[in-house]
Amino acid sequence: MTKPTASTAIASALEALGVEVVFAIPSAHNIPILRAIEDRGAIRIIGARHEQGVAHAADAYARTTGSLGVGIVSGGPGTANTMGGMYEAYTSSSPVLLITSQVESAHLGRGRGYVHEAENQAAMLATVCREVVTASATDDLAETVIRLGRAALAGRPRPVALEVPLDLQDAPAQPFDEEALVRRAALPLPRIAADDDQVAAAARLLATAQRPVIWAGGGVLRAEAAEELLALARRWNAPVLTSREGRGAISEDDPLSIGAYATLPPVREFVAGCDVMLAVGTRFQMYATGQWTLPFPEALVHLDVDAAVIGRSYPASVAVVADAKAGLTQLAAALPPADDAPGRAEHVAAGRSAAAAARDLVARQAGPDHLRMSRVIAQHRPADGVLVCDATVPAFVWGDRLVPITVPRTSVRSVAAGIGPGMALALGAAAGSTAHTVLLQGDGGFMLGIGELASAVQARSRIVVCLFDDGGYGMLRDIQATSGLGLSAGFDLATPDFAAVATAFGARSARVKDAVGFEDAFAEALSYDGPTLIHVDLAAMEPLRRTLGA
Repeated sequence: MTKPTASTAIASALEALGVEVVFAIPSAHNIPILRAIEDRGAIRIIGARHEQGVAHAADAYARTTGSLGVGIVSGGPGTANTMGGMYEAYTSSSPVLLITSQVESAHLGRGRGYVHEAENQAAMLATVCREVVTASATDDLAETVIRLGRAALAGRPRPVALEVPLDLQDAPAQPFDEEALVRRAALPLPRIAADDDQVAAAARLLATAQRPVIWAGGGVLRAEAAEELLALARRWNAPVLTSREGRGAISEDDPLSIGAYATLPPVREFVAGCDVMLAVGTRFQMYATGQWTLPFPEALVHLDVDAAVIGRSYPASVAVVADAKAGLTQLAAALPPADDAPGRAEHVAAGRSAAAAARDLVARQAGPDHLRMSRVIAQHRPADGVLVCDATVPAFVWGDRLVPITVPRTSVRSVAAGIGPGMALALGAAAGSTAHTVLLQGDGGFMLGIGELASAVQARSRIVVCLFDDGGYGMLRDIQATSGLGLSAGFDLATPDFAAVATAFGARSARVKDAVGFEDAFAEALSYDGPTLIHVDLAAMEPLRRTLGA
């Protein structure tokens, strides 16, 4: 029997946690860990081309599956490269475990110039992690991995990290009980239930509503609480708004859904006329609230697992500190049915009317060509496939609004609004889904992560890259036009023949200059068992009018 090492302990612990995929860039500084994973054969290793892509892919995999996302990189420059992706994972409250190396224990902290030396690596990671552990011995590594993985998933999810010095990775470890690891990893994570007094106070306030509204954020999805949200919405007979991170918390085809349109005038006016709001799993971020200018009802019940976010941006009449799944269950049990409340049917109908008016406004902003492309994606995209939106104008205008999300965990976007993570996010989403992933990507952002197209080819990821090319940073051009700053440096970009690049990488590709050609290319891409890039030349199309009527 082969004697266990620190690396086999790590691999065993990952398996015990139910990890099925890890994203990695192999290095002389992490080969023992990757070799141990590969030798055991239970976990698929997907190689990325940049460490930031490793973190983004692990993040999107976690968001898509609800399970732990794992990235493995090398220390020093490799770990420094992950920080953009780890920042996004932290911002999106995503459970990511980053495993990285450190210099040999004898050299750690001595500042002698050992290769990849990074004495403050743990402190750097701590800025975007719930917990960072530097391994100092081999015998407790398996338990440490189990504990970190569970910590990432608990409460409001957050990234965590483990540094493993080079000399420990191949060092012998004490034999460990794999069945005990599985039992430890499988222990139910505690769901924070609300205090009975908080539930009672919230139910009393909610019961007074004549014109209620629910605001659902990403915390509903992280808590797997979509069914509980819908049950409470039906019991209270209340329309449901979502943030963009909360898309899919309720099917956008449901009669009670009024989508992620809160900042658009028709829905903004509807919300201003509501008298009681229940907000669940949200911290009311800047864009979702129009920079905190949305006029919310004074009667606000705010339910969140993170007590620190309650009241931070909008004062809460009643705070309910609880996991969304547990808290919604408790509230539904305490709340009397309101389906026949006077005027409630008319109020719900007014919410649907406001949402329809908002959709019409977005359709006008999109213009005929973009509107048709949005409808092509909506018609052909598999409902259980993931829609990934990079920070690009088509995604902002219509991807996050007109393409309906009807299944939880099928919408992934750059929560931190950083440009460029789309390809790596799509790589992770595709690994966590059995259906095609659709990526909305701009030409400028694509160049920041173009290497991950090669990763997708190698992994045979079923990704349809819709690459909207306007020869530069369209959002910055809009800002320049409206601000009068007169700055233009770097807005226009020299870009390659993207279809030719995709073909060179081994992906399928197509070039389109109109919405009719886009429909043909998109439908064909969904039949291909691998990545396809559709290069959309926006110069020949009717331009977007992003600010029309907003």
